[in-house]
Amino acid sequence: PPPAGGGGGGGGAAGLNSLETFLPSLPLLKSLKNKYKLALVTGRPRKPDCETALKAFGLEGLFEAVVCMEDATIKPDPAPVQLALKKLMCKTGVMFGDTVDDARAAVGAGIKAVGVVPPKHDKAADTQVLTAAGASVVLSIGMSELSVLLGEG
Repeated sequence: PPPAGGGGGGGGAAGLNSLETFLPSLPLLKSLKNKYKLALVTGRPRKPDCETALKAFGLEGLFEAVVCMEDATIKPDPAPVQLALKKLMCKTGVMFGDTVDDARAAVGAGIKAVGVVPPKHDKAADTQVLTAAGASVVLSIGMSELSVLLGEG
């Protein structure tokens, strides 16, 4: 699951990381970490954006693979998702994301795309857009539906 809410990739703009909101709750992410291999695929640079966000959200060490804009062609190209799968030594996976580019990259990489509504967005509108881009399902902010599906909510 990528950080979301700050306006997309690229940058290092002053204050951009302070606008970020992480899509899943930290307890949900830790629970997933106990059961699955996790990767982060972002269109942001590793330094300072990605490293700063991981530290700010207390996420250091939760991802077995982190793919940033320097590592592969950026989304919607499937290359960064394919690289994450390779680093995890996985042939398949599920990608959670809040943008059309996330859904397209997942589909292009041959894995399931799950859309997530970012903060301050309209779920109905985002569901329509993300589904059209290839998301199989769209979850609410915080991904609480996932906790229920996994029997943890």
